[in-house]
Amino acid sequence: MPAKKGNPLSNETEYVYQNLDFEAPTKFANELMFAKHSMKENEMKIWLLTMASLAREQEINNDVLYEYNISVLADKLSINKDKGWRGIIREALDHVSDKSLKIVKRYSSEEDKHNWLKIPLYNSVEYNDFNDTVSVSVNQKMLPYLQDFTEKFTEVDIDEMLAIRGITQLKVFMVVKELIAEGTYTISIDRFKERLNMPVTAYANFRDFQRDVLKKAEQQIRKSTSLKQFHFSHDGKGRRAATTITIHLTDVTGKVLPAPKKVVTTEDKIEMLDSEQLRLFDEFSSFGIKPESTCLDIINNYSIEVLKSNLAYYKEQLKKRKPEQEPLSAGYLITCIKKDYAKSRRKSWLRKADTNGSVETELQKTDMQLEDVYKTCKNNAGVLIKKGNMKKLLEIFDVAAMSMKNMAANMGIPYDEGEARVKIQKRDLRNKETMLFREHLAQRLMSGYITMDSMI
Repeated sequence: MPAKKGNPLSNETEYVYQNLDFEAPTKFANELMFAKHSMKENEMKIWLLTMASLAREQEINNDVLYEYNISVLADKLSINKDKGWRGIIREALDHVSDKSLKIVKRYSSEEDKHNWLKIPLYNSVEYNDFNDTVSVSVNQKMLPYLQDFTEKFTEVDIDEMLAIRGITQLKVFMVVKELIAEGTYTISIDRFKERLNMPVTAYANFRDFQRDVLKKAEQQIRKSTSLKQFHFSHDGKGRRAATTITIHLTDVTGKVLPAPKKVVTTEDKIEMLDSEQLRLFDEFSSFGIKPESTCLDIINNYSIEVLKSNLAYYKEQLKKRKPEQEPLSAGYLITCIKKDYAKSRRKSWLRKADTNGSVETELQKTDMQLEDVYKTCKNNAGVLIKKGNMKKLLEIFDVAAMSMKNMAANMGIPYDEGEARVKIQKRDLRNKETMLFREHLAQRLMSGYITMDSMI
């Protein structure tokens, strides 16, 4: 019996290598500029790069694999090649291949503007480790958005787009390029959010939207693109809320959004203290003045003399305290400074402070030991809240409730005595009310007023 003839071998897959140098702006369909997707920054940039290269092809075939050098992709995205850069590119490509694009159907009429298509970003992705390349195929339905334009298209400089940092800033740039070619353009805030694929309920407070979206995008676009005079303005005035924003491509007289200011953190402010202020900051912190911002405000708002004299006064009161008395809190130290208890004997307290300072070096080791003791006491206080005798804990809490309330007031934080009592009964450590009680217990442990054995 004669053997059956086998099917003829299929044609080999065609690979077309893509150059990622762009000498002229790329044309994209307007619908592509505000299509809906869930891509992150690197994913979106890689996808736009591949689409821009395909837009130059005379004919795009969904059976052809378009090949890209992974190293060139990394360079285009400004990815550091010291370590793991291939993994970053591959991870982004894998995520893109798993996602799709929701896009308005090309040339839909105004009545049919809700006619959407859902198209896979890539049909397939193929890696070649030997050549260090990746090849992608595209869906045939993507072609009308990449080629043969006579109208409804936007020209984009791909290298400018890649220079923008942040996915939201990149989306703003694309929407701006699609909406306006020159002059100005006014759009409602809700409509602008829709163009950014952002819920209209996002950033209910316009100032937040202005700070986190508009100002940051304005800074990135002016810095990284040829739109050096680009800015936003809005129609808000006084208590009248803004409802529209205007995009300006050139500088004009109007309400221009100022460039975003550098956010100065508490750590930055601490670094700006001089040596004497820093020493006082550390000492006040060691007496329990928290958070750091509260301690920093005290250092910056009072003179060195007021700070040193009142600190000496506070230390003297600590020495006079009897074991059976309530330990002095950090709130009392703040009160000393604010009311300036050392004012009447300023010179005397300053001499005492300087005398104490002259032996500061010799006492540094002791201070460090005390700090370690305080940390241990604070940890033990947490153990007491978790495992201690509840009746004894509540007795201490009731006696110290007013003291903790004053401490909270001095620190500028709200404090609900009833809520704090409930949280302690639940042995909940993760809240500000319990935090204040824990500080109080730590001070009592440190002073010897209570012990672990007596409370467990």
